[in-house]
Amino acid sequence: MEPAAQVEIQLGHMCNNRCVFCTSGQQTELGRARPLETQPIIDRIDAAFAQGMRKLTLLGGEPTLQPGFKDVLRRAVELGFEEIVVFTNGVKTARPAYVDELLAIASNITWRISLQGATKAAHERTTKKSGSFDRIVRSLENLHQRGEHITVNMCVVQSNFESVSEFPALILPFDAQQLHLDMVRPLDAGERSDEDFAQMIPHYSDMVPALRKMVAGFPDDFDVNIGNLPYCIAPDLAPVIHHDGERTYTVAVNDTSLSDPWDKYEVKRRDKGKPESCQQCVFEARCNGVFDRYVELYGTSELVPVSRERLARSDPKRKLLWAHLAPLLRALRQRVLPGGGAVAARPAGDREVSITVTTDSGELRLALVPPGAAAGPYIVARTDDFDASLSNVPKQAADGATALGELCDAFVAAGYPLLHPPAVDLFGDLPRGLRGRLSRLRQAAPFGDVTWSHTRLDGGERAELVLTDADGSEACVWLAMTGGKVRGGYTVAEQPSPSLVDGVRSVMRALSR
Repeated sequence: MEPAAQVEIQLGHMCNNRCVFCTSGQQTELGRARPLETQPIIDRIDAAFAQGMRKLTLLGGEPTLQPGFKDVLRRAVELGFEEIVVFTNGVKTARPAYVDELLAIASNITWRISLQGATKAAHERTTKKSGSFDRIVRSLENLHQRGEHITVNMCVVQSNFESVSEFPALILPFDAQQLHLDMVRPLDAGERSDEDFAQMIPHYSDMVPALRKMVAGFPDDFDVNIGNLPYCIAPDLAPVIHHDGERTYTVAVNDTSLSDPWDKYEVKRRDKGKPESCQQCVFEARCNGVFDRYVELYGTSELVPVSRERLARSDPKRKLLWAHLAPLLRALRQRVLPGGGAVAARPAGDREVSITVTTDSGELRLALVPPGAAAGPYIVARTDDFDASLSNVPKQAADGATALGELCDAFVAAGYPLLHPPAVDLFGDLPRGLRGRLSRLRQAAPFGDVTWSHTRLDGGERAELVLTDADGSEACVWLAMTGGKVRGGYTVAEQPSPSLVDGVRSVMRALSR
């Protein structure tokens, strides 16, 4: 689990690569990069630890080039940072002896390897450094032989995006734990001309085939993520697209001094925007939009809002349930139901949405999960997009029943019709046998082309399901406790429609299972 906040400190601009997207290589090439004094870096690390941060990332340029790098690493260990991430281009770690020197200082390093292309040609086109790919592969070999925790990072630019499909073959043999690709951010690219940016920034739509092939090449449980790609470019890749991240404070280098800490992701949003049409996209809440410079180059015609229908086609298993339910979340946030219950709705991970209704006698809480992911007697509502199950009930049954009924009305109003009426029977004194039969029917619904329109409860000993066909004709399936046993039957109109007959038969089959 990531800490609540973490810190990353740039140890200077000095670098032995000249990456086409990076200000550090450019500053080094221009002769402006200088070694930093070690003590100010250590002071910032001390301050971060005192503020409760327990994860530290050491950045460059190339951090291992700093004369005081080992002293910085040693101090981080002395303080007790739980994880130390070394973000490196792998030049110095290509030497086994150097790796051993660092491991003698710290045993809790996560190695974030800066691979700027999944092939030698792509990597060296991007780093502008002959031999850099072979050295980084040797680094991977050295770290893998020592059982180290390896992650990989790449900045996506014109010179390397076509190679990404080769990443699975390249990094899986080294037991890499994560691959992060990030769209190049123009403000981090240094002093570049318009022509430089045109040659650097790829057209997002052009990247999609290679990205899809890359993702398909990894095992399902491999941690691959793509940063800052607008979700609408490839909704099928949405499960691995991320904007922002854990709260991170960055200490950057300004010439030869260190900046004050700043909120990394808040700052990185300052040169991004969204067309007004994005308000209609199911991903709007999590997408930060697109870089202003990108819009200058390519416009916004490819930024087409993702509708529920389009998402359903690209994510039929509801891996991103929160996105499928985005219109519902917007409708429910800070809403007060007619009975007075205040509603709070939020994602609880990608595949669950939590809804809480505050009533006079306590909270009604529901967990919404993909269809079929919930089971058991506490499923209270089902739609084509989610199953809702109870996780907490108010003290007063009447409050729970009222809140559930009103909440289900809100589901329908937001465009999520129910497959069966809300399970208000769970809040009464209905005998266990009847309640079990109703639960079984809820999980079996719908029943052909008819609608289970409502349920009537009669005195706690009888339940009636009302089925309605398209013409408005009704049938009633009843269940009652007789002599301690559940009995049942049905009544239909004199000349029931075929769909009504089929619906009743489906109900009776579900009861007999």
